[in-house]
Amino acid sequence: MPSQQHFLSSQLPTPSPDGALIAFIASTQLHIRSARTSNDVEIYDLPSGFDQSCRFMRWYGSRDRGTKCASQRLLLADDAKIMVYDVTKSQLYAEISGATTMTKLDAVDFGWTPDEVMVFADFGFKLQIWSLPSKRAVEVKDPKSITSNYSYRSVTGHLAILTRPAAHDILLILAPQSHEVLSTSELSTVDARGIEYSPDGNWLAVFDTASAGCRVIILTADGHHFRTHSLPQDELNLGVRCIQWIPTGDYLAIGDHESNVTLLGKSTFTPRLKLFHPRTVEVPNGIVWQEELGPSRSRSYAQAKQPATSPSYESFKATKKRSSGIALMESNHPRGDLLACTSSDTPSTLWIHSIDSRSGQTTTALIHHSPIKALFWHPTVTDLLLVQCAIAEPTVYVWKGDWSQPRIWSLPLKAPIEKHKAAWLTSDGDSIRLMLSNAEQFAIKQFTHEGEEVIDPVGRMGPEAMFDEGNSFDLSSVHMQADKYPDETPAVGLSTELGHTLEVEDTFHYRHQNQAAI
Repeated sequence: MPSQQHFLSSQLPTPSPDGALIAFIASTQLHIRSARTSNDVEIYDLPSGFDQSCRFMRWYGSRDRGTKCASQRLLLADDAKIMVYDVTKSQLYAEISGATTMTKLDAVDFGWTPDEVMVFADFGFKLQIWSLPSKRAVEVKDPKSITSNYSYRSVTGHLAILTRPAAHDILLILAPQSHEVLSTSELSTVDARGIEYSPDGNWLAVFDTASAGCRVIILTADGHHFRTHSLPQDELNLGVRCIQWIPTGDYLAIGDHESNVTLLGKSTFTPRLKLFHPRTVEVPNGIVWQEELGPSRSRSYAQAKQPATSPSYESFKATKKRSSGIALMESNHPRGDLLACTSSDTPSTLWIHSIDSRSGQTTTALIHHSPIKALFWHPTVTDLLLVQCAIAEPTVYVWKGDWSQPRIWSLPLKAPIEKHKAAWLTSDGDSIRLMLSNAEQFAIKQFTHEGEEVIDPVGRMGPEAMFDEGNSFDLSSVHMQADKYPDETPAVGLSTELGHTLEVEDTFHYRHQNQAAI
């Protein structure tokens, strides 16, 4: 049976990038748990009230897709404090206090290395890039308030970031480690909405706001203009909604507000393929699968007769303002020969395209009863896709290219899971693991490469199973951390008295005093 873990937390459990560890907060403590054994590897005591105020939990993961990360660092943050834990050294590594004094935090994450922390203030006020060893921060004024406003260059770690100090978009290229400004370019965009380096680091793609039409600007690695992709003026288009480089770098995928995806070829950046997602689903050389509900609300896929009709946006009781066009677009790693897409116009339908040829054939389509919430390709099994739908039941949907049909599995989460998250965990040679979690518990599902469920020899790990014969916990690997608050400071940390004045390096070459304690 799948493993169950029960707790109360303000943050959803978060697996490490390699899926080997699971971090979660339970009763004023941070737990680091092994995904294989379900035993705690580390337990850290948190400051009073931090378990309720914590807003961010992030593992450090390599920015270069497909590269394994040897560092096991985790950061927790609320609006007043950021704490970085080094799991490999069993310690609180660093603490940053007072990074923002006037506004709340909009986002916090690691930088290119595990020794860098990026802190975005609310309303696009500023970005601080903290160097943990040097105890200094570089400050960037007026970063754009968008989720994809920066990108790291693979291998070298150069940082490209979009800013808007006045009426024009400015692109900054910052050097690794020192974050010195190497180049500054004024873009010809109306209001740039995202930026992304190519996998090989040779190109930068910037897409403009939808009101500017279908417009994507291609820049060289150092920010010089190379080409602008746009449609002819007599061809109407509602504009670009998202972009993504295919992991191989062969294509740049452009999802527009008309539910189409255009693939630009590398080097020339001219259209090579165009993928359509109409409401009427017809896959000439593939299969359309449709979710069915059984008498006891059991769920399964059944092959649908073609052409099939996708439920439209109006079919669901939507509470959010509608956004048209491509909603999700994910390519498998590292092969990049499959592209999964969903459209806001038909939010419950998933299209999976094969893009390893010039034809761009649709492999399959999956039609569900509820809108699709997230897509996750497996990091090592390249044709395995995890789908999460916006339903209250603890259910996951899994598709694999060589299975006779996709799978729908219900996991044993007892509490209501109005807010839940799915993720892949580390896998061994014989079985694959995934996790579904909410703020009170998580469950782990194991299955073979052929899609058969695996009986967990450890059994259920909830409180009701602790005293069953053969299900006892092995606590030999648990290292309890002494309470470091308020008398002790982190062993390698940067914690000082609040109000300590630090000199901050400003990327626009003026210097000032920053009242922050780290």
